Amino acid sequence: MNKFKKLIISGHTQRKEYLQKLYTDRQVYISSISSSMQPVEDEKIFNYNELSFSFQGTGLRTVEKMIIYVFVPQQLIILENMDNLQENTYLIPYEDFILRNISSHINELSAEYKNDKKSSREKPEFSAQEVNSIIQKRNGCIYIEEKKAFRIKIHFSAPLINEVNLNGKSAFRAVRAIIELIYERLKAIDTLKLQAHICLYKNQMTIRKYLKENNLTAFVGNGSIFPRDGESDAPMKNAIPFISPAPLQVKIKLSPDNIITGMGIPRGITVITGGAYSGKSTLLNAIEAGIYNHVSGDGREYVIADESACKIYAEDGRYINNTDLSPFFTYIPGSESIHSFHTPKASGSVSQAANIIEAIYGECRLLMIDEDTSAANFMIRDSNMQRLVKKEPIIPFTSRITELKQMGISTLLVIGGSGEYLRYADTVILMEDYIAKDKTEFVERNIKPVFDIDSVNNLPAYTDYCWIRKRSSEFKTPYNDFFFTECVQIENARYIKINDYTADITKITAIISDGQINSLTYLLERLLAKDDKTTELSVICKELVKNLFAGSIDTILSNSHKYELWLEDVRPVDLLMAVFRMRE
Repeated sequence: MNKFKKLIISGHTQRKEYLQKLYTDRQVYISSISSSMQPVEDEKIFNYNELSFSFQGTGLRTVEKMIIYVFVPQQLIILENMDNLQENTYLIPYEDFILRNISSHINELSAEYKNDKKSSREKPEFSAQEVNSIIQKRNGCIYIEEKKAFRIKIHFSAPLINEVNLNGKSAFRAVRAIIELIYERLKAIDTLKLQAHICLYKNQMTIRKYLKENNLTAFVGNGSIFPRDGESDAPMKNAIPFISPAPLQVKIKLSPDNIITGMGIPRGITVITGGAYSGKSTLLNAIEAGIYNHVSGDGREYVIADESACKIYAEDGRYINNTDLSPFFTYIPGSESIHSFHTPKASGSVSQAANIIEAIYGECRLLMIDEDTSAANFMIRDSNMQRLVKKEPIIPFTSRITELKQMGISTLLVIGGSGEYLRYADTVILMEDYIAKDKTEFVERNIKPVFDIDSVNNLPAYTDYCWIRKRSSEFKTPYNDFFFTECVQIENARYIKINDYTADITKITAIISDGQINSLTYLLERLLAKDDKTTELSVICKELVKNLFAGSIDTILSNSHKYELWLEDVRPVDLLMAVFRMRE
């Protein structure tokens, strides 16, 4: 710390460009070369007890806005009985726990420096990445194999005098306070809580493995709490805990002395039904959230769903380009071809069909559909309507749902107004006052025989369609310079704007945090910058997501875009969904 003090104090009252003397590699923030490939000047690495820290810049015009990287040696935090850190089972919960234990305290400390009577540039400002109830990879804290250390990322704006000259004394005090706080928080970590955090994550991954090996799409642990407390993400107080119906109950062995019990939803077609306000949509929302692992106390920590699951909506006005709609349409009036369909404003039925086709292209294995957010004419057409309306371009979802099951794609449906899907259901769950009941046998005996089987068997044979058509990057001109990028969030809507492209990601509801939106924005930029018209689009998106936290993406801001600061993991299917929504 003394070495840092000497360097920063010597720059007191000098022009702010003096701060470049702190940077470990001055060129990285204005070049395309990864920082890992640039030489690091040892004299720019500072120490405080077991911690080390360094600085990097974010742009020539804003030299006062820096990134502080604090390196925590693994021996300071690793539990003795967990030495194989490279296993994903251990690494992610470690990173998450460290960030979870320091971020709020760092941000609270920054708030103490605020002074409404002075310019914000005259006071030090800093921030750590905020976390939510999800345990996942974030660039706010990542493990660096080469250094055998966890790297904590802090955004720091150095205080200026008259917005031009460096206030070295104030900057030193702020940085010292940050490093000291981090060290104190790490030394005070409760190892029992850390071990429980890692154990919970391992249990969740064990359940995910169990789902795959036992042909289940989801598991809902007994005692889970689904409703949220108002606008927060906290579980509702005094909510009714979930209890599995006996016929669907499964027991999963998490360890030799730990067995968890809950509801296992089999692969195939599952219908969740019930009256108004019975909890059926709340159950579906909880299962959708189960694509992520949740922290202890969330109430949904043992609600686990197939990680590829996608919630499907009807989106009036959705942009669609070059999409093969033949699985769900025989023709569309006014369109030249259903095999390469384009519209700037799709109807509810067209958009819902496109969403399903795109999810399947993204290797989704579980479609989740709520009747309340679907297009009625797309979902069903009963035998009476088939007799009356002979010229109908829409192939209803009922005519494809069994075929999708044969393809290995399960469907989870919330139905309240129509029993048409009961005839196709492999599993039926009735919700009554948030109590789940298995009604599969009742439906088999009392409802399915009532349906007019002849009308089902005599449905028209639909041909000339393709579920998965090859897709490539369809953008006209690859960008290398993104002069305009922003994430716009207004009430009930979210947009990503990159130069003259806009993507409405409102209905990609698997994206739940600002960090994930930042990641989508960054990856969309990388996609636009690629001049690759031959590689399959799904392959490109998988590779982009895989390398999200690698190289220069995670080490430095390539420019002044705020969205690059904090990144969180996303799925390739969500990136694909955003790509398909990009319009010029």
